Amino acid sequence: MQCGDFKTTYSADMSIFEAPLTRVLVLAFVCVLFSLPMYASGYALDVANRIGIAIIGAIGLNILTGFTGLISLGNAAFMAIGAFSAGYLATKYSAPFYIAIPAAGLITALLGMFVGIPSLRIKGLYLAMATLAAHFIVEFLIVKWESVTGGVAGLSIPTPTLGEYTLDSDKSIFTLIYIIVVVTVIFSRNLFRSKPGKAFIAIRDQAISAEVMGVNLL
Repeated sequence: MQCGDFKTTYSADMSIFEAPLTRVLVLAFVCVLFSLPMYASGYALDVANRIGIAIIGAIGLNILTGFTGLISLGNAAFMAIGAFSAGYLATKYSAPFYIAIPAAGLITALLGMFVGIPSLRIKGLYLAMATLAAHFIVEFLIVKWESVTGGVAGLSIPTPTLGEYTLDSDKSIFTLIYIIVVVTVIFSRNLFRSKPGKAFIAIRDQAISAEVMGVNLL
């Protein structure tokens, strides 16, 4: 009798879905998820949109803390940087959302490197304190740098459009958010089937051994 997760080929071991039933269940779930705007109330869609945004942030945190083993308490700060960067580009330069959002991601990545590279010399509780400090610095800048962030009042962003399609409701924004969620989940799933992803896991399990085996910790 078969017991446990038994694989006989490398391709089976590297597959995204462990069994055909899993593939069917995931596909059914995605179909039900994207049909939600057809019958859900505006309040339910608003909650679902916030959940979708939180999922994207949680996947990023899981890559850093769950798979790489680096404790971070500053992920919310970098989400805020991305949000305000996209808002600033949309309001100041009238950038369409499909340009503002990727550009905001690049800005956040650059600032993340600015904080992350000096933090490579520390780990554990000290790394958590450094990222927490970054969180409070970003929060302070958001409140005080009113010319960019709007301060406590925030930014009033123009309604994004894609051709004839206007993202002016929870229903329309829901589709955009969950397309990004699905892409992010697939990317994250595939990341840890790749060489860099396996290096992340090796760093989490034993950083010194990973470095001995040729993993570049930087």
